[in-house]
Amino acid sequence: MPITDANAPFFTDTSLSTVEMPGSRARERRRAVARVPERLRRLLPSGRKAPEAAAPAPPRPRQGHNLFEAAAEYMAACAEDDPARAEEAASRVSPGMLSFGVNELACRALITLARERNQSPRTVARALLGLRDQPTARRVGDA
Repeated sequence: MPITDANAPFFTDTSLSTVEMPGSRARERRRAVARVPERLRRLLPSGRKAPEAAAPAPPRPRQGHNLFEAAAEYMAACAEDDPARAEEAASRVSPGMLSFGVNELACRALITLARERNQSPRTVARALLGLRDQPTARRVGDA
């Protein structure tokens, strides 16, 4: 079926920069679209400039507590059997963060102790917990 004028597309080139929109206001529309980012900058609060914005704001003091500081204080208080200090340290951070910090501290302490004893961390961990050291289990495919 041959293409007639009624079936012809309204543009032949697919490049957006050369597409002429139907109607006499095509050029005006392209210019308006090009100005959208500038308009958005003026509308957004981050794009507006306050009159006193000449001087930068002083840096804010650090908020919250370091989770490793809280974990170290919590572990030291538990080791010294001081529940009031342990509770105060635990209140500095969320329970999940405290758990992460305590776990990290325990891992680092175990590795340090294993190096000092010249043993594997597994052996040292089992000894600290009062467990007997079990021989490593062989896998089914190992000879």
